[in-house]
Amino acid sequence: MNKCFLTLVTVLLFSLVIPANAQKKVNGKAVTEIKEWRMEGGKKKIDHITKYDAAGNKSEEIEFSKVGDQKSRTTFSYNEKGKCIEEKHYDEYNKLEKTVQYQYNEFGKKQSARTLLPNGKLKSEKVYEYITE
Repeated sequence: MNKCFLTLVTVLLFSLVIPANAQKKVNGKAVTEIKEWRMEGGKKKIDHITKYDAAGNKSEEIEFSKVGDQKSRTTFSYNEKGKCIEEKHYDEYNKLEKTVQYQYNEFGKKQSARTLLPNGKLKSEKVYEYITE
């Protein structure tokens, strides 16, 4: 019985220590970028690129049009706990469209999301409520 309990405690502790955004690996090597291709008439056309930082967090996403031009780009920033604290959304010309800032409560759950215009003025705010039994 004690052995089962110790095993359970060990598993629970490791699940708390290993971050959910643990680095993605392929063949034992860290993934820094994923490219998605659209196949048209036997030819590859770039559709989407996702980039990752050294910690395995998504750092940038780029979407492309059917002709291969950038449609949009989003960058992501994280706090020391690996939680996304900011997204910057850019248009096809790399002009900032909006910034979304996230706040978290003491339990690490998303508390609010504020969307700012390029000039820094508040566009909208969303507040999250967690209902438990």
